[in-house]
Amino acid sequence: MNTTYSPTLDVDGITGPDSPYPSATVCGDIIYVSGQVSFADDGSVAGIGDVAVQTQCSLERLARILSVFGATLDNVVSCTVYLTDAAHAGVFNQAWVTAFGGHRPSRATVVSGLLDPRLLVEVQAIARVPQGHIPQGGIAPGLQEPK
Repeated sequence: MNTTYSPTLDVDGITGPDSPYPSATVCGDIIYVSGQVSFADDGSVAGIGDVAVQTQCSLERLARILSVFGATLDNVVSCTVYLTDAAHAGVFNQAWVTAFGGHRPSRATVVSGLLDPRLLVEVQAIARVPQGHIPQGGIAPGLQEPK
């Protein structure tokens, strides 16, 4: 197993250069994806007040990060999900099933406040990198070295 630790700060512009954490970190053949929320590419919050839209946007951001490593949502093995209200669970689960289809990674769901009160959901994930897509001796294409 490759045990190279390859921190990253920016995957396709998802995490800005001033962020105190990376969008994803790779260790061996595992991708640890930082929590994704419903920020649009312009930095605005997508789907204010709409759990379904925010879930879809968060999972699309997760998929964009995974794609840099040749992975998809099918490579996700575990997620931690943060919802601001337990009442959102039903709508969240519907959007989750739509995104993941028949794939069912393990998941913990926590009810918690988020740093931006406009956000209703955050998704953190662990995924396995498909064979042949592990960064060897450097950063994967589409990633930027930490500053």
